[in-house]
Amino acid sequence: MSNLDKEIAAARARVERLKEKKRVAEAKERARLAEAILSVLDEIKNNENENADQVSVTALMNRAKAKIDAQNAKRKRAAAKAAARRREANSGATNESGSQPVWGGEQ
Repeated sequence: MSNLDKEIAAARARVERLKEKKRVAEAKERARLAEAILSVLDEIKNNENENADQVSVTALMNRAKAKIDAQNAKRKRAAAKAAARRREANSGATNESGSQPVWGGEQ
């Protein structure tokens, strides 16, 4: 029974860690949305052709979400580019290591 109790305690601890991780992720997402909304409001304020008082909430949310989507796409492209560079560096290191001497002789 002791082993089962330990497994249950470990599972509960893991659930708590996951709940906390989810809470933090949701808070970050809310902060990003709020930042995007404020950014859109600043753009509207600085644009002479738009009036912040006449912008609907739906339009504001749509523009903020579009801004977040653009940021996500930019991050995704940067991550893919970095991954490609890492793969290229790793394949170059693998090719070079074939001719490197190893303890006790050559590979």
